[in-house]
Amino acid sequence: MGKLPFEGIRVTDFSWILAAPLATQWLATLGAEVIRIESLVRMDVVRGGVVGGIVPGPEPSYNRVATFNSLNYGKYGCCLDMTKPEAQEIAYQIIRKSDVVVEAFTTPVIERFGLTYEKLKAIKPDIILFSNSSLGKTGPLKDVAGMGPANQAFASLPSMTGYEGGPPTGMGGTWPDYTVGISIAYLIIAALYNRRRTGQGLHIDLSMAETVMTMIPGQLLDYAMNGRVAQPQGNRDDLAAPNNTYRCQGEDKWVAISVQDESQWGAFCQATGHPEWLEDERFRNAYGRSGHLAELDGLITQWTKSQSALRVMERLQAVGVPAGPSQNNEELINDPQLQHRGQFIETDHPEVGRRVSMGMQGQFSTIPERKYGPSHLLGQHNNEVFHDLLGLSHDEITRLIDEQVIY
Repeated sequence: MGKLPFEGIRVTDFSWILAAPLATQWLATLGAEVIRIESLVRMDVVRGGVVGGIVPGPEPSYNRVATFNSLNYGKYGCCLDMTKPEAQEIAYQIIRKSDVVVEAFTTPVIERFGLTYEKLKAIKPDIILFSNSSLGKTGPLKDVAGMGPANQAFASLPSMTGYEGGPPTGMGGTWPDYTVGISIAYLIIAALYNRRRTGQGLHIDLSMAETVMTMIPGQLLDYAMNGRVAQPQGNRDDLAAPNNTYRCQGEDKWVAISVQDESQWGAFCQATGHPEWLEDERFRNAYGRSGHLAELDGLITQWTKSQSALRVMERLQAVGVPAGPSQNNEELINDPQLQHRGQFIETDHPEVGRRVSMGMQGQFSTIPERKYGPSHLLGQHNNEVFHDLLGLSHDEITRLIDEQVIY
């Protein structure tokens, strides 16, 4: 395997839950040495099993949580009780040997743990500190804590998602954490590039809600220019018609179809075997189709329901009409396209065995293999971090464990 882009970069990772751990995992996958610092005093809620399935086995179960293991492979893991001053001093020793520090705490916790940018800059002047929080570390709501659904709501996504006339509806799953995680990785890379150019570290303060807002620039612009407030409209689209999911052959099988312009509409009518729709006054243009979507969707369903979703996709894609099956997670894992692109990887975890996880997205022409490995057990690399990296003696480490500074 050739040299990976971030070999030689060390990240001290205080992140937890989903977004920031995904970002540091991407850095680890591309060669960075990521040291994840955890605590038994307040365990990551994901490791504790609040989010994600737990693989059966003996107690305790915190090493067998699927979501945690899928977000932390390839990292080193150690445990410190950051409520204790001696643990904070040990953390500072790790930070002095690091390039980046990542945290996802509220401001009061950061101050209590001694992880403010002013403190870390005094320890290592060129350190890069990344702070991830719900609404940012400044402003009147800087101390607010929030998970994905709350961040969605603050950024107004649910107010325009769902059925027409219905209540605000969340996006489902753990969105937007994974989108935010990608943004975090990008911003850290930008900070590393800036430091290489200037020799200076910096503090990046990211609001998750502000990141979510980047998904709705059109709606914000529409309000700013026209005073229109976006409302839920189901699968309808302001420009595309038809634009919906349609029932197909099989139990709960669906296909998504989106006709973007008149050229695609003509191709769609020919591919479905219904050229007469082109002459129908109701469907002659996008404006007319938008006003008669119920009738049009019914006609399209009559065509799709006797075919598989894959067959519908193939027929429409062949004439340039966007279409694709609505897949469940089983279908995703077995999808030949994703298999071909190596989207899923297998790691051998010491407690849960060989398991499939999602790999890092994107293909690199000159990086044939990335650094994948199993997620760390709680405190698995205490010796590597405290003895090998920091030079603490085994007797000193034993004392720190006895005093519950290290777990």
